[in-house]
Amino acid sequence: MTKLTLKLLQSIPIFSKITSDELKQLKQISTLKKYVKNQIIFYEGDESFNLHILIDGKIDIFKTDTKGKEIILKQFLPFSFIAEVSNYNHIKFPASAKAFEDSIVLIINYKKFETSLLYHPSIASNIIESISNKVLTLEKLISENMIMDATQRIAKFIYENEEQFLNNKHHIIANKLNITAVTFSRILKKFREKGLISLNNHILDKNLLKKEFS
Repeated sequence: MTKLTLKLLQSIPIFSKITSDELKQLKQISTLKKYVKNQIIFYEGDESFNLHILIDGKIDIFKTDTKGKEIILKQFLPFSFIAEVSNYNHIKFPASAKAFEDSIVLIINYKKFETSLLYHPSIASNIIESISNKVLTLEKLISENMIMDATQRIAKFIYENEEQFLNNKHHIIANKLNITAVTFSRILKKFREKGLISLNNHILDKNLLKKEFS
């Protein structure tokens, strides 16, 4: 198990410029927790008492629709903040989080963090940037789901994320795009027939693929 050390804390980009005394202060209000694949980190509606920073692994943020289907809103990689907007605004978590794979998360007591370290210049600027990026991501998600049909969403995903497309199971991608696995497979077959992707899913013609959603 990874140990919580000053060296580990300093390796997190947001904390790389704070002093050794500040790192010690941070260590006193923090814990490391390991989550196994599919383990819930928090549920929608839970109180946001703690700030979460992903140290290792991948974390999915999701909501559940009326039929019980999980809709993936975003997947986080190290060293991302997870739902820090809730902490900053002192509101309950608006979505749930779970480990996509075995992961390690730094958990910080937010009340103590807010009074001691939040407004450190380098930390505050990183928090603001992270929140801004999440707003842009949300706008993009809303736009794509309201304006684009399934074919356009899949084409755009493949165009922008070929490596993920090649290395992830298709039902996982379909879930992220809020599309059924059957629809996803049918559209991929159509793309192969058009010569947009190969049988082993490599992009054959990026320009034609882009025309599917632009």
